[in-house]
Amino acid sequence: MKLSENIAWTVDGKIKDEEKYKVVMKLITEATYEEEGSLNHEWFIAEDGVTIHIYERYKNTDAALKHLETWSKYASLFMEAAEMTSFNVYGNLTPELKQAVGGASVLMKTYGGFTK
Repeated sequence: MKLSENIAWTVDGKIKDEEKYKVVMKLITEATYEEEGSLNHEWFIAEDGVTIHIYERYKNTDAALKHLETWSKYASLFMEAAEMTSFNVYGNLTPELKQAVGGASVLMKTYGGFTK
C-alpha cells in the first residue's frame, strides 16, 4: 500500500483578542489558499468561544516549508490574537522541515496506514 507524502499539523490554543483573531485568520487563510501544495487549512472554535483548533495539510515537505514563509509574515499578529498551547506536526519530515518546526510540541512520523 502507498503512504502519503503529506505533511499535516494541528495548532491548539486560546483566543486573547477576538477582533485581531478574525483579522489574522482572514489574512492567513487568504494567503495560504494561494500557495501551491496547500491542501487543507481549517479553523475551528469550541462552544466556549475561546478554545481554538487549526488543522493544516500540505502536499509534501516543500509545500509545508513554503507555508512557513507565509506564516512568518503573520506570526506576530497571530500571537497577539491567540495563545498557542500546542503545535503537533505529522509526516515524514526532511531535516530542513524538522529544524523549521523545531518549536513543535510533538513530531510524529508516518508509521503505517495508506492513502488512496
